[in-house]
Amino acid sequence: MKVKLKKFTAFASDVLPHEADYLVNVQQFDDDQKLSILKKIQVNAHNRGSKEPFNTFIDKRKYSGMMRWVQEKLDAIDVDKFFEWINEMDRKVITDAITPQEEKLLLRRIKNYQHPIHNFMKFFEMVLNYRHFLLIRLRYEPYEMVNAFISKYQSVYDESKVINQKLHSATVHIIDQFNHKIEDTSEWEDWMLDLFDNEQLDGFNRYMAVIRLTFLYFNSREFDKLKEVYDKLDKLLVKGKFYTRRILYNYYANRLMLHSKFDVLQQAEEYGYLSIRQKNSDHVQYLSNFSSILIRQGKIEEALNLLKESFSEIRNIDNFYHKIGFVSFYIKCLNLNNQPERGELIADSFLRIHKNDILTQRWYSFFTGYVQGLVRQKKYEKVLQIFKRYELLKKDQQDQKKEIYLPTIKWYYEIAQLKTGKINAETMLDSIVSLSREHFTDPHKSFILNQVLTELENYIPRTVTLARSELHGQTK
Repeated sequence: MKVKLKKFTAFASDVLPHEADYLVNVQQFDDDQKLSILKKIQVNAHNRGSKEPFNTFIDKRKYSGMMRWVQEKLDAIDVDKFFEWINEMDRKVITDAITPQEEKLLLRRIKNYQHPIHNFMKFFEMVLNYRHFLLIRLRYEPYEMVNAFISKYQSVYDESKVINQKLHSATVHIIDQFNHKIEDTSEWEDWMLDLFDNEQLDGFNRYMAVIRLTFLYFNSREFDKLKEVYDKLDKLLVKGKFYTRRILYNYYANRLMLHSKFDVLQQAEEYGYLSIRQKNSDHVQYLSNFSSILIRQGKIEEALNLLKESFSEIRNIDNFYHKIGFVSFYIKCLNLNNQPERGELIADSFLRIHKNDILTQRWYSFFTGYVQGLVRQKKYEKVLQIFKRYELLKKDQQDQKKEIYLPTIKWYYEIAQLKTGKINAETMLDSIVSLSREHFTDPHKSFILNQVLTELENYIPRTVTLARSELHGQTK
Protein backbone atom coordinates (compact mmCIF):
# COMPACT_ATOMS: atom_id res chain seq x y z
CA MET A 1 0.00 0.00 0.00
CA LYS A 2 1.28 3.45 -0.91
CA VAL A 3 2.16 5.54 2.14
CA LYS A 4 0.36 8.88 2.06
CA LEU A 5 2.42 12.08 2.36
CA LYS A 6 5.62 10.04 2.47
CA LYS A 7 7.74 12.68 0.73
CA PHE A 8 6.39 15.55 2.81
CA THR A 9 6.72 13.62 6.09
CA ALA A 10 10.37 12.89 5.31
CA PHE A 11 10.92 16.56 4.45
CA ALA A 12 9.20 17.78 7.61
CA SER A 13 11.10 15.36 9.85
CA ASP A 14 14.34 16.99 8.71
CA VAL A 15 13.32 20.45 10.00
CA LEU A 16 15.30 21.47 13.09
CA PRO A 17 13.63 23.02 16.18
CA HIS A 18 15.05 26.51 15.67
CA GLU A 19 14.11 26.44 12.00
CA ALA A 20 10.53 25.53 12.88
CA ASP A 21 10.30 28.25 15.53
CA TYR A 22 11.61 30.86 13.09
CA LEU A 23 9.15 29.81 10.40
CA VAL A 24 6.21 30.05 12.79
CA ASN A 25 7.36 33.52 13.85
CA VAL A 26 7.60 34.89 10.30
CA GLN A 27 4.57 33.21 8.72
CA GLN A 28 1.62 35.36 7.68
CA PHE A 29 -0.79 32.67 6.52
CA ASP A 30 -4.46 33.46 6.05
CA ASP A 31 -5.01 29.79 5.25
CA ASP A 32 -5.77 27.87 8.49
CA GLN A 33 -4.80 24.56 6.90
CA LYS A 34 -1.33 25.80 5.95
CA LEU A 35 -0.89 27.19 9.46
CA SER A 36 -1.95 23.87 10.99
CA ILE A 37 0.62 22.07 8.82
CA LEU A 38 3.36 24.44 9.93
CA LYS A 39 2.39 24.15 13.60
CA LYS A 40 2.57 20.37 13.32
CA ILE A 41 6.04 20.65 11.76
CA GLN A 42 7.02 22.72 14.80
CA VAL A 43 5.60 20.25 17.32
CA ASN A 44 7.34 17.31 15.64
CA ALA A 45 10.65 19.20 15.38
CA HIS A 46 10.68 19.56 19.17
CA ASN A 47 9.60 15.97 19.77
CA ARG A 48 12.24 13.30 19.17
CA GLY A 49 9.83 10.50 20.07
CA SER A 50 6.64 9.62 18.26
CA LYS A 51 5.64 12.18 15.64
CA GLU A 52 2.11 13.48 15.11
CA PRO A 53 0.76 12.43 11.69
CA PHE A 54 -0.21 15.04 9.12
CA ASN A 55 -3.81 15.43 8.01
CA THR A 56 -4.22 13.38 4.84
CA PHE A 57 -7.52 15.10 4.00
CA ILE A 58 -5.78 18.39 3.24
CA ASP A 59 -5.11 18.94 -0.48
CA LYS A 60 -1.69 17.49 -1.37
CA ARG A 61 -0.93 20.61 -3.38
CA LYS A 62 -0.85 22.57 -0.13
CA TYR A 63 1.78 20.20 1.22
CA SER A 64 3.84 20.69 -1.94
CA GLY A 65 3.46 24.43 -1.58
CA MET A 66 4.52 24.27 2.06
CA MET A 67 7.70 22.42 1.11
CA ARG A 68 8.59 25.20 -1.33
CA TRP A 69 7.70 27.91 1.18
CA VAL A 70 9.78 26.38 3.98
CA GLN A 71 12.81 25.92 1.75
CA GLU A 72 12.56 29.42 0.29
CA LYS A 73 12.24 31.05 3.71
CA LEU A 74 15.25 29.20 5.11
CA ASP A 75 17.36 29.72 1.99
CA ALA A 76 16.67 33.45 2.16
CA ILE A 77 18.37 33.78 5.58
CA ASP A 78 21.03 31.07 5.17
CA VAL A 79 24.36 32.86 5.71
CA ASP A 80 26.36 30.05 4.11
CA LYS A 81 24.26 30.09 0.95
CA PHE A 82 24.70 33.85 0.73
CA PHE A 83 28.44 33.41 1.29
CA GLU A 84 28.55 30.97 -1.62
CA TRP A 85 26.65 33.46 -3.80
CA ILE A 86 29.12 36.24 -2.89
CA ASN A 87 32.08 34.06 -3.79
CA GLU A 88 30.50 33.01 -7.06
CA MET A 89 29.72 36.61 -8.03
CA ASP A 90 33.23 37.67 -7.05
CA ARG A 91 34.70 34.93 -9.24
CA LYS A 92 32.52 35.93 -12.16
CA VAL A 93 33.32 39.63 -11.76
CA ILE A 94 37.07 38.95 -11.64
CA THR A 95 36.93 36.59 -14.63
CA ASP A 96 34.52 38.78 -16.65
CA ALA A 97 31.94 36.01 -16.63
CA ILE A 98 29.02 37.72 -14.90
CA THR A 99 25.77 37.69 -16.89
CA PRO A 100 23.36 40.66 -17.30
CA GLN A 101 20.77 38.86 -15.14
CA GLU A 102 23.33 38.27 -12.40
CA GLU A 103 24.38 41.92 -12.54
CA LYS A 104 20.81 43.04 -12.08
CA LEU A 105 20.54 40.97 -8.91
CA LEU A 106 23.90 42.20 -7.68
CA LEU A 107 23.03 45.86 -8.25
CA ARG A 108 19.67 45.37 -6.58
CA ARG A 109 21.32 43.87 -3.50
CA ILE A 110 23.82 46.73 -3.33
CA LYS A 111 21.05 49.32 -3.73
CA ASN A 112 18.78 47.68 -1.11
CA TYR A 113 21.57 46.77 1.30
CA GLN A 114 20.63 47.01 4.98
CA HIS A 115 23.48 46.90 7.46
CA PRO A 116 24.53 44.70 9.14
CA ILE A 117 24.54 41.35 7.38
CA HIS A 118 26.43 38.25 8.47
CA ASN A 119 29.02 38.20 5.68
CA PHE A 120 29.43 41.98 5.39
CA MET A 121 33.23 41.92 4.97
CA LYS A 122 33.11 39.42 2.09
CA PHE A 123 30.25 41.32 0.48
CA PHE A 124 32.14 44.62 0.73
CA GLU A 125 35.29 43.08 -0.79
CA MET A 126 33.27 41.68 -3.66
CA VAL A 127 31.73 45.13 -4.28
CA LEU A 128 35.24 46.62 -4.38
CA ASN A 129 36.11 44.26 -7.23
CA TYR A 130 32.84 45.06 -8.95
CA ARG A 131 33.69 48.78 -8.84
CA HIS A 132 36.86 48.04 -10.83
CA PHE A 133 34.76 46.01 -13.27
CA LEU A 134 32.37 48.91 -13.85
CA LEU A 135 34.90 51.73 -14.08
CA ILE A 136 37.13 50.13 -16.70
CA ARG A 137 34.01 49.65 -18.85
CA LEU A 138 33.00 53.31 -18.47
CA ARG A 139 29.67 52.31 -16.92
CA TYR A 140 29.30 55.52 -14.94
CA GLU A 141 25.72 55.22 -13.69
CA PRO A 142 26.06 51.90 -11.82
CA TYR A 143 29.60 52.92 -10.89
CA GLU A 144 28.30 55.99 -9.02
CA MET A 145 25.86 53.88 -6.99
CA VAL A 146 28.50 51.26 -6.18
CA ASN A 147 31.05 53.92 -5.30
CA ALA A 148 28.52 55.58 -2.96
CA PHE A 149 28.00 52.25 -1.21
CA ILE A 150 31.75 51.84 -0.74
CA SER A 151 32.16 55.39 0.57
CA LYS A 152 29.31 54.90 3.02
CA TYR A 153 30.59 51.63 4.47
CA GLN A 154 34.38 51.97 4.11
CA SER A 155 34.90 52.96 7.77
CA VAL A 156 32.52 50.20 8.90
CA TYR A 157 34.49 47.69 6.88
CA ASP A 158 37.81 48.95 8.28
CA GLU A 159 36.48 48.60 11.82
CA SER A 160 35.23 45.06 11.12
CA LYS A 161 38.65 44.06 9.79
CA VAL A 162 40.39 45.47 12.87
CA ILE A 163 37.97 43.58 15.12
CA ASN A 164 38.52 40.41 13.13
CA GLN A 165 42.29 40.69 13.53
CA LYS A 166 41.93 41.40 17.23
CA LEU A 167 39.74 38.30 17.55
CA HIS A 168 42.62 36.33 16.08
CA SER A 169 44.96 37.72 18.74
CA ALA A 170 42.45 36.80 21.43
CA THR A 171 42.19 33.29 20.02
CA VAL A 172 45.97 32.83 20.15
CA HIS A 173 46.00 33.78 23.83
CA ILE A 174 43.00 31.58 24.68
CA ILE A 175 44.48 28.54 22.94
CA ASP A 176 47.86 29.15 24.61
CA GLN A 177 46.16 29.14 27.99
CA PHE A 178 44.33 25.93 27.12
CA ASN A 179 47.54 24.20 26.02
CA HIS A 180 49.99 25.54 28.58
CA LYS A 181 48.01 27.21 31.39
CA ILE A 182 50.38 30.16 31.24
CA GLU A 183 48.15 33.17 30.61
CA ASP A 184 45.05 34.72 32.08
CA THR A 185 42.60 35.39 29.24
CA SER A 186 39.93 37.16 31.30
CA GLU A 187 41.12 40.45 29.74
CA TRP A 188 39.33 39.44 26.55
CA GLU A 189 36.05 38.46 28.20
CA ASP A 190 34.27 41.83 28.45
CA TRP A 191 35.43 42.88 25.00
CA MET A 192 34.06 39.73 23.37
CA LEU A 193 30.80 39.99 25.29
CA ASP A 194 30.43 43.53 23.95
CA LEU A 195 31.05 42.23 20.42
CA PHE A 196 28.35 39.61 20.78
CA ASP A 197 25.85 42.20 22.06
CA ASN A 198 26.69 44.75 19.33
CA GLU A 199 23.73 44.63 16.94
CA GLN A 200 25.50 46.99 14.52
CA LEU A 201 28.42 44.61 14.02
CA ASP A 202 28.48 42.04 11.22
CA GLY A 203 27.20 38.61 12.23
CA PHE A 204 30.44 36.83 11.35
CA ASN A 205 32.47 38.72 13.96
CA ARG A 206 29.66 38.46 16.51
CA TYR A 207 29.49 34.69 16.13
CA MET A 208 33.28 34.36 16.21
CA ALA A 209 33.13 36.11 19.60
CA VAL A 210 30.59 33.52 20.80
CA ILE A 211 32.82 30.62 19.78
CA ARG A 212 35.83 32.11 21.58
CA LEU A 213 33.76 32.84 24.68
CA THR A 214 32.67 29.21 24.57
CA PHE A 215 36.28 28.05 24.56
CA LEU A 216 37.26 30.56 27.24
CA TYR A 217 34.43 29.64 29.62
CA PHE A 218 34.87 25.90 29.17
CA ASN A 219 38.56 26.34 29.87
CA SER A 220 37.93 28.41 33.01
CA ARG A 221 34.93 26.21 33.96
CA GLU A 222 32.65 29.25 34.25
CA PHE A 223 29.61 27.39 33.00
CA ASP A 224 27.03 29.79 34.48
CA LYS A 225 28.50 32.62 32.41
CA LEU A 226 28.48 30.44 29.30
CA LYS A 227 24.84 29.54 29.90
CA GLU A 228 23.94 33.25 29.88
CA VAL A 229 25.65 33.64 26.50
CA TYR A 230 23.89 30.60 25.05
CA ASP A 231 20.49 31.63 26.37
CA LYS A 232 20.94 34.92 24.48
CA LEU A 233 22.16 33.07 21.41
CA ASP A 234 19.15 30.77 21.55
CA LYS A 235 16.75 33.74 21.26
CA LEU A 236 18.72 35.15 18.32
CA LEU A 237 18.71 31.81 16.49
CA VAL A 238 14.92 31.62 16.82
CA LYS A 239 14.78 35.04 15.13
CA GLY A 240 16.88 33.72 12.23
CA LYS A 241 20.13 35.45 13.21
CA PHE A 242 23.37 33.63 12.31
CA TYR A 243 21.25 31.03 10.54
CA THR A 244 22.79 28.17 8.69
CA ARG A 245 22.62 24.51 9.59
CA ARG A 246 26.37 24.39 10.22
CA ILE A 247 25.96 26.94 13.02
CA LEU A 248 22.85 25.24 14.41
CA TYR A 249 24.63 21.89 14.64
CA ASN A 250 27.56 23.57 16.37
CA TYR A 251 25.12 25.24 18.78
CA TYR A 252 23.46 21.90 19.59
CA ALA A 253 26.84 20.24 20.15
CA ASN A 254 27.96 23.00 22.52
CA ARG A 255 24.64 22.87 24.35
CA LEU A 256 25.24 19.15 24.87
CA MET A 257 28.60 19.89 26.48
CA LEU A 258 27.15 22.70 28.60
CA HIS A 259 24.27 20.58 29.94
CA SER A 260 26.69 17.74 30.63
CA LYS A 261 28.69 20.06 32.91
CA PHE A 262 25.50 20.74 34.89
CA ASP A 263 24.80 16.96 34.80
CA VAL A 264 21.45 17.56 33.10
CA LEU A 265 21.97 14.47 31.02
CA GLN A 266 18.51 14.09 29.48
CA GLN A 267 18.68 17.57 27.93
CA ALA A 268 22.28 16.92 26.89
CA GLU A 269 21.09 13.78 25.12
CA GLU A 270 18.35 15.67 23.28
CA TYR A 271 20.87 18.19 21.97
CA GLY A 272 23.23 15.33 21.14
CA TYR A 273 20.73 13.71 18.79
CA LEU A 274 20.29 17.03 17.03
CA SER A 275 24.04 17.66 16.72
CA ILE A 276 24.78 14.40 14.87
CA ARG A 277 21.98 14.62 12.31
CA GLN A 278 24.29 16.07 9.69
CA LYS A 279 27.64 14.54 8.76
CA ASN A 280 29.90 17.55 8.40
CA SER A 281 33.60 18.01 9.19
CA ASP A 282 32.85 18.12 12.92
CA HIS A 283 30.63 15.03 12.92
CA VAL A 284 33.19 12.77 14.61
CA GLN A 285 33.74 15.29 17.41
CA TYR A 286 29.99 15.69 17.95
CA LEU A 287 29.56 11.92 17.94
CA SER A 288 32.32 11.48 20.55
CA ASN A 289 30.71 14.03 22.86
CA PHE A 290 27.29 12.46 22.36
CA SER A 291 28.57 8.96 23.06
CA SER A 292 30.04 10.17 26.36
CA ILE A 293 26.56 11.33 27.42
CA LEU A 294 25.02 8.00 26.43
CA ILE A 295 27.73 6.17 28.39
CA ARG A 296 27.06 8.24 31.50
CA GLN A 297 23.37 7.34 31.20
CA GLY A 298 24.16 3.66 30.89
CA LYS A 299 23.10 3.49 27.23
CA ILE A 300 26.28 1.64 26.32
CA GLU A 301 24.99 -0.46 23.44
CA GLU A 302 23.41 2.57 21.76
CA ALA A 303 26.67 4.51 22.08
CA LEU A 304 28.68 1.61 20.66
CA ASN A 305 26.35 1.16 17.69
CA LEU A 306 26.63 4.88 16.82
CA LEU A 307 30.42 4.79 17.02
CA LYS A 308 30.61 1.58 14.98
CA GLU A 309 28.61 3.20 12.18
CA SER A 310 31.15 6.01 11.89
CA PHE A 311 34.37 4.13 12.72
CA SER A 312 35.47 4.10 9.08
CA GLU A 313 35.29 7.92 8.99
CA ILE A 314 38.31 8.39 11.26
CA ARG A 315 40.69 7.41 8.46
CA ASN A 316 39.78 10.61 6.63
CA ILE A 317 40.15 12.94 9.62
CA ASP A 318 43.20 15.18 9.79
CA ASN A 319 42.30 16.61 13.23
CA PHE A 320 44.10 14.26 15.64
CA TYR A 321 42.48 15.87 18.67
CA HIS A 322 39.09 14.72 17.40
CA LYS A 323 40.43 11.43 16.07
CA ILE A 324 41.97 10.46 19.42
CA GLY A 325 38.78 11.43 21.24
CA PHE A 326 36.66 9.26 18.97
CA VAL A 327 38.93 6.21 19.31
CA SER A 328 39.10 6.69 23.09
CA PHE A 329 35.31 6.62 23.44
CA TYR A 330 35.09 3.67 21.08
CA ILE A 331 37.53 1.70 23.22
CA LYS A 332 35.62 2.64 26.36
CA CYS A 333 32.33 1.52 24.78
CA LEU A 334 33.87 -1.82 23.83
CA ASN A 335 35.08 -2.25 27.42
CA LEU A 336 31.65 -1.49 28.85
CA ASN A 337 30.05 -3.87 26.33
CA ASN A 338 32.27 -6.69 27.61
CA GLN A 339 34.56 -6.57 24.59
CA PRO A 340 37.83 -5.37 26.21
CA GLU A 341 39.89 -7.73 24.03
CA ARG A 342 38.64 -5.92 20.91
CA GLY A 343 39.33 -2.58 22.58
CA GLU A 344 42.87 -3.66 23.42
CA LEU A 345 43.60 -4.63 19.82
CA ILE A 346 42.38 -1.25 18.55
CA ALA A 347 44.32 0.60 21.26
CA ASP A 348 47.56 -1.31 20.54
CA SER A 349 47.28 -0.59 16.81
CA PHE A 350 46.31 3.06 17.21
CA LEU A 351 49.06 3.70 19.76
CA ARG A 352 51.68 2.11 17.53
CA ILE A 353 50.77 4.41 14.63
CA HIS A 354 49.93 7.62 16.48
CA LYS A 355 52.02 7.51 19.66
CA ASN A 356 53.38 11.05 19.43
CA ASP A 357 49.99 12.63 18.71
CA ILE A 358 48.41 10.76 21.62
CA LEU A 359 51.11 11.75 24.09
CA THR A 360 51.08 15.41 23.10
CA GLN A 361 47.32 15.94 22.67
CA ARG A 362 44.90 13.64 24.51
CA TRP A 363 46.93 11.12 26.43
CA TYR A 364 44.48 10.99 29.35
CA SER A 365 41.39 10.18 27.26
CA PHE A 366 43.17 7.48 25.29
CA PHE A 367 45.08 5.74 28.08
CA THR A 368 42.13 5.79 30.49
CA GLY A 369 40.10 3.65 28.08
CA TYR A 370 43.09 1.50 27.19
CA VAL A 371 44.07 0.77 30.79
CA GLN A 372 40.44 0.21 31.82
CA GLY A 373 40.20 -2.58 29.26
CA LEU A 374 43.42 -4.18 30.50
CA VAL A 375 42.25 -4.09 34.12
CA ARG A 376 39.00 -5.74 33.05
CA GLN A 377 41.09 -8.53 31.52
CA LYS A 378 43.27 -8.73 34.66
CA LYS A 379 46.36 -7.84 32.62
CA TYR A 380 47.90 -6.00 35.54
CA GLU A 381 51.53 -6.44 34.53
CA LYS A 382 50.82 -4.92 31.13
CA VAL A 383 49.18 -1.95 32.86
CA LEU A 384 52.34 -1.35 34.89
CA GLN A 385 54.52 -1.71 31.80
CA ILE A 386 52.46 0.87 29.89
CA PHE A 387 52.68 3.35 32.76
CA LYS A 388 56.44 2.95 32.88
CA ARG A 389 57.02 3.03 29.11
CA TYR A 390 54.99 6.18 28.50
CA GLU A 391 55.70 7.90 31.85
CA LEU A 392 52.00 8.20 32.60
CA LEU A 393 52.46 8.82 36.32
CA LYS A 394 54.57 11.87 35.51
CA LYS A 395 51.90 13.12 33.11
CA ASP A 396 49.20 12.47 35.70
CA GLN A 397 51.14 14.44 38.31
CA GLN A 398 51.48 17.38 35.92
CA ASP A 399 47.74 17.29 35.21
CA GLN A 400 46.88 17.49 38.91
CA LYS A 401 47.38 21.26 38.64
CA LYS A 402 44.54 21.52 36.13
CA GLU A 403 41.02 22.31 37.27
CA ILE A 404 39.60 19.46 35.18
CA TYR A 405 41.84 16.84 36.82
CA LEU A 406 40.34 13.58 38.07
CA PRO A 407 42.35 10.69 39.56
CA THR A 408 40.70 7.95 37.47
CA ILE A 409 43.78 6.69 35.64
CA LYS A 410 45.90 6.85 38.80
CA TRP A 411 43.42 4.53 40.51
CA TYR A 412 43.62 2.03 37.65
CA TYR A 413 47.40 2.06 38.10
CA GLU A 414 47.06 1.48 41.85
CA ILE A 415 44.62 -1.39 41.27
CA ALA A 416 47.28 -3.03 39.10
CA GLN A 417 49.82 -2.42 41.88
CA LEU A 418 47.46 -3.89 44.47
CA LYS A 419 46.71 -6.98 42.40
CA THR A 420 50.45 -7.62 41.81
CA GLY A 421 51.31 -7.17 45.50
CA LYS A 422 53.20 -3.90 45.15
CA ILE A 423 50.89 -1.98 47.52
CA ASN A 424 48.37 -3.11 50.13
CA ALA A 425 44.64 -2.45 50.45
CA GLU A 426 45.16 0.23 53.09
CA THR A 427 47.32 2.29 50.71
CA MET A 428 44.67 1.94 48.01
CA LEU A 429 41.97 3.04 50.46
CA ASP A 430 43.96 6.09 51.54
CA SER A 431 44.47 7.09 47.91
CA ILE A 432 40.77 6.85 47.06
CA VAL A 433 39.69 8.80 50.13
CA SER A 434 42.33 11.53 49.96
CA LEU A 435 41.98 12.18 46.23
CA SER A 436 38.18 12.04 46.35
CA ARG A 437 37.98 14.61 49.15
CA GLU A 438 39.87 17.10 47.00
CA HIS A 439 37.21 16.97 44.30
CA PHE A 440 33.90 16.10 46.02
CA THR A 441 33.10 19.77 46.67
CA ASP A 442 32.63 20.22 42.89
CA PRO A 443 29.14 18.82 42.05
CA HIS A 444 30.13 17.80 38.53
CA LYS A 445 33.35 16.11 39.63
CA SER A 446 31.50 14.42 42.49
CA PHE A 447 29.00 13.03 39.98
CA ILE A 448 31.77 11.63 37.78
CA LEU A 449 33.79 10.26 40.72
CA ASN A 450 30.80 8.34 42.03
CA GLN A 451 30.50 6.69 38.62
CA VAL A 452 34.22 5.86 38.68
CA LEU A 453 33.92 4.35 42.17
CA THR A 454 31.03 2.20 40.97
CA GLU A 455 33.35 0.91 38.23
CA LEU A 456 36.15 0.22 40.75
CA GLU A 457 33.79 -1.86 42.89
CA ASN A 458 34.06 -4.56 40.23
CA TYR A 459 37.73 -5.03 41.14
CA ILE A 460 38.09 -3.94 44.79
CA PRO A 461 34.58 -4.06 46.29
CA ARG A 462 35.55 -3.99 49.98
CA THR A 463 38.01 -1.12 49.55
CA VAL A 464 35.45 0.99 47.69
CA THR A 465 32.78 0.26 50.32
CA LEU A 466 35.15 1.42 53.08
CA ALA A 467 36.08 4.50 51.03
CA ARG A 468 32.45 5.47 50.53
CA SER A 469 31.85 5.10 54.27
CA GLU A 470 34.71 7.42 55.10
CA LEU A 471 33.73 9.94 52.47
CA HIS A 472 30.17 10.07 53.79
CA GLY A 473 31.34 10.46 57.39
CA GLN A 474 30.25 6.98 58.45
CA THR A 475 32.21 4.70 60.77
CA LYS A 476 34.08 1.78 59.28
